[in-house]
Order: sequence, then structure tokens, then C-alpha cells
Amino acid sequence: MKIVLTGSLGHINAPLVQQLIAAHHTVTVISHNPQRQAAITALGAIPAIGSITDQAFLTRTFTGADAVYLMITSATGGDDLFAAGRQQATVYANAVRAAGVTRVVNLSSVGANLGPEVGSLHIYNVIEGVLTRQLPGVNLTFIRPTGMFYNLFSHLTSIRQHHAIYTNSQLDQRNSWVAPADIAPVVAQALTAPQPGVTSQYVASDERSFTEVAATLSTALKLPDLQAVQISDATMLANLIQAGMPTEFATQYVKTTAYERDHDFYADYQAHHPVLGPTKLSDFAQEFAQVYAQQ
Repeated sequence: MKIVLTGSLGHINAPLVQQLIAAHHTVTVISHNPQRQAAITALGAIPAIGSITDQAFLTRTFTGADAVYLMITSATGGDDLFAAGRQQATVYANAVRAAGVTRVVNLSSVGANLGPEVGSLHIYNVIEGVLTRQLPGVNLTFIRPTGMFYNLFSHLTSIRQHHAIYTNSQLDQRNSWVAPADIAPVVAQALTAPQPGVTSQYVASDERSFTEVAATLSTALKLPDLQAVQISDATMLANLIQAGMPTEFATQYVKTTAYERDHDFYADYQAHHPVLGPTKLSDFAQEFAQVYAQQ
């Protein structure tokens, strides 16, 4: 198959490209960074250097593809998160139609079934809606991973300085976590063995509370006093802004974690529960310990 991937060589794409190339597919990787060209070529893929906001570029790159993988990257941010998502999804949809692609896989998220009440994750509801409405007749799969293990790296500073993980989440509430390496084979399957129509699929690796996260990292880091500490929404917001996160995004992010804490956030996930991937929190803790030791 001829497959085009957006997302350059990020956390998911790096193993995804390797899997697709190993299965003898022709893979084109879109990246806005010319410096990625050599690394993409080294993996056996074809680099396409350009912006995902450039509809003409996308149309040219998508033309002739059997399947296209779409994701929103950090480069598509902006003051209005949801407007940015809607705009990028529209550009993608226009390019897919113009190129005549009939198979699309989109990286969405847990929470995409919910409305604005879910905060920052509502961007995925917006994107799924645009693609579904504007791509009739296209076989469309939404991959919905849960919380990324690597988001825990945002706590490196507080762990080092205070031996604490600060969160406005409920400490004993089990959340679902996922490793990018466990997402890649699910995306590869969706691209190469598509289901007809519009479908969605959750991806997860482990289900652990913040208390369990702190205990596991405590062992890996050899910090016996490391603990998770619940803070208020207001304090969480202030901490994120102080750390440099844009105010609007920080506000929506805190809204997300508060919704997870106070409502049945995982209801649809539980109703369509995936087989958990092989990477567990204890595995990620070893990676976390390596990064911690190098800083």
C-alpha cells in the first residue's frame, strides 16, 4: 500500500513508520522541519517537507495514497484551541477530497465523545465532527488513546524539588494510561486492514491512580518519600501558568482534569474497553528513571 503519515517522527510515528516499512508498504512522512528529512529517509520512508496548513501541498502529497493518517500537532496551536482544531480539520478534509483518498485514520483521544464540558479534549470532538461531516463515503477510523505516560514528565521538576506529584485529580481514582509504542500497531492495523464506514477504537496500556503512579515512580527513582498531592483547581491553574503554559490552554486543561475527577469521564471507554497493550506503568517508570538521572 501507499500510505501517507502526518506527524513527522513523533512519539507514535517513529515506531509506526518502522512497522509499516517492515511490512513492505510505501510510506511518505510529512514534516514541517527540513532537518527531519535525513532521519525519515534513513527509516526507508519518503520525506515530504511542508506545512499541514498548506492545503495545496497536502493535496499533492495525498494524491495516489491508499490511506492517510491525520493528526493535529503542537504546531497547530493558537489562542483559540477549538477554532484551530476546526480549521486544521477542514484543511485536512478538503485535501483528502481533492486527492480522492478513500481511507483515513485520525489520531483522536479519549473524551472525544463529550462536549465543551470536557475542556481541552473537546478539540477532538470538534475534529471528529468536521471529518465525519465533510468526508462522506470515506472509510474513517478514529483512534482514541487515553492519557499518555510521557505526560508524567511534566512532573520532573516538582519531583526533584519537592518529591511530590501535584495534581487536581482524585488521587485514588484509576485513570487510563497508554504508551505510544502500544498505539503504533493499532494505527498500522487501521491503515492496512480498514473497517468500512466511520468507526472509533480506544487504545490503552494500563489503568493506575496517581497514588499508584507515585508509588511506582518512588521505587524506580529510589525516593521513598515521593507522593502524589492533590491541589485545588485554582492552584493547578496558577502553577501551569507560572510554568509558561498559555492561559487559555491552561484553563481548558484544568477543566479537563476536573471533569475527569468529578464525572464519569471513562463511561464510553469502559463500554468499548480495549485489550490493554503490553507496556505497563512499571515499564515506563524505568524510562522515567533514566530521564530523571540524566537531568
